[in-house]
Amino acid sequence: MFKKILLGIDKSENAMKAVDKVIEIQKETNAEVVVFHSFLHHITELTPTFVGKIDANLSYEIHNDIVKEGTKQLEDVQAKFEDKGLKVEIRRIFDFGPEYYIEEKVKEENFDLVVLGCGGKHSKLRRTIVGTVPEYVMNHVDVDVLIVK
Repeated sequence: MFKKILLGIDKSENAMKAVDKVIEIQKETNAEVVVFHSFLHHITELTPTFVGKIDANLSYEIHNDIVKEGTKQLEDVQAKFEDKGLKVEIRRIFDFGPEYYIEEKVKEENFDLVVLGCGGKHSKLRRTIVGTVPEYVMNHVDVDVLIVK
């Protein structure tokens, strides 16, 4: 049924449920799977919480912690697929918010399914003003979208 799946993850419980769902789908379809994590998304989430300028050293430490944590999560997801005997491509994304990355890659790489967890780690301000990644994706891509709860 599906040939190429794009799975976006964050630290949420629903994102990990989405990983499990994609593993099920891949077992049935033998689809190619690409899993990505956007670091830009999490770094921009921090900015409104600070008043004034952020010390350069603190900013560097925060950035490094976010990258280490996200990289570890991607490695754990990769291991989960490999433990099931499945192949997966892992991508660390630094220059796109996840919703824009998905929109562009669906067009460029012919993904036919996008899978996301519902209600990731976002501030209330971002949800109210900008909306969530799944909301954006559902309204801007022309392929099937699976939102996992």
